[in-house]
Amino acid sequence: MKFILSLHAKNTFFLFFALFLFFSCYKSKDDNFSATALSLVKLGVRKVNIAGDSLSQRSGGFSLSMKLGSGYSVKDFSVSGRTQVEWINDISRVMDPNPDILIVELGTNDAVNSTNTEFISHLNHLLIEVEKRTTAKIILTAIPLTDNPILQERIKQNNTYIRTLKGKYFIADIEAEFEKNKSQFRLYPINDNIHPEPIGYEIMGEVYKSVILGIL
Repeated sequence: MKFILSLHAKNTFFLFFALFLFFSCYKSKDDNFSATALSLVKLGVRKVNIAGDSLSQRSGGFSLSMKLGSGYSVKDFSVSGRTQVEWINDISRVMDPNPDILIVELGTNDAVNSTNTEFISHLNHLLIEVEKRTTAKIILTAIPLTDNPILQERIKQNNTYIRTLKGKYFIADIEAEFEKNKSQFRLYPINDNIHPEPIGYEIMGEVYKSVILGIL
């Protein structure tokens, strides 16, 4: 009888031990699965970096972080007053982290400081420097014309060149969208003919969002 009880006790012990191992392994696999799933989620986040000027800086990157949601990480490197030449000398800063998409939002200050020929030369140089450092999809911007009559014609010429690059690069045609909406909304405040009203920044953000969602 003692032998039978002893055998029963041993069997019970081994049964509980086996169950313990089973649930431990199951938990371990479950934890590994959770960690793997989390890693995949992190890998799925698309990085969007912005090299721009005051238009992006003042608008908080056109609210793209909010507009695009959790599947995107938006980092705005924009500096007020920046031209293409200044970004050529500082472009490496925009590559940390290395982006999946790079928005180039420049041109207003270039229209003040450069001819159309110089603008084209500087833009091409900037793109060469960018492409040395990243394989990111590049969005170029046909910027709004401003409300300044002197700058409008220069910016139009510059934007015309930017549109010829469609196919090689993605184009956010802000000029076209502003022209479409200018009769419906006051896009610029009376005391500032360069920086748009909030509705102008909202339009810009929506154009960029549309282009980005069409890329990936």
